[in-house]
Amino acid sequence: GSSSRFVLLAAMALCVFSIAALSSADYSSATQRLSSSPAVRSIGRIPRLTCVHAKREGRSMPSHNSHSHISRRNFGAVGLGMALAGIGKASWAISGGGKGYSGYTIENEDFSGRDLVGEEFRGTMAKRVNFAGAKLQNAQFQKADLRFVDFTGADLSGAALEQCTLEDAIFKDAILENAYLGEPILQAATIEGADFTDAIIASSFTQRELCKKAKGVNPQTGVSTRESLNC
Repeated sequence: GSSSRFVLLAAMALCVFSIAALSSADYSSATQRLSSSPAVRSIGRIPRLTCVHAKREGRSMPSHNSHSHISRRNFGAVGLGMALAGIGKASWAISGGGKGYSGYTIENEDFSGRDLVGEEFRGTMAKRVNFAGAKLQNAQFQKADLRFVDFTGADLSGAALEQCTLEDAIFKDAILENAYLGEPILQAATIEGADFTDAIIASSFTQRELCKKAKGVNPQTGVSTRESLNC
């Protein structure tokens, strides 16, 4: 939320001012203390500026791999990493402008049960990600690679799933009320028990094809899949 972002920005500003204030002697002493601190030793290496496994545009994000010495540049990275750890579990991928996970590679990650309401996954490489039971209302998935993704029991109400790849994606018992769906939804492995009430479906052809696969009742809303698709 806005409060978390404020705390994060404050931590970053504090880190920058701390570095600027260090004399050479103070800097050397501080880096030695920081290198031997339990927090850094428990990580094993200098913390990365970005989150585990997150990649931008298919490439690994910049990182610092020094083992024995902390340079003035990545000393700031360590401070930022420790500040982030202090304010709780942050998002695994952070991009500028509040764009969430857009453009990152998060393949095989586990987001099950997480609150991702309104999150952005535009163009994200998310193959085999586990979104089971996640809160994904109004999430944006345009042009994302969602092959083999598990949306079992996820709430995708109002989510945008247009122009994305959904080959063998699982929508069992998912809620797709008012979701925006393109023809790729036909590539899904199963829609059993999914609730498509008032979903905006790309074409009458897509709707008819979905009806051929429709079966089951959504355990959360009590609405049958066929009824929700007006089959």
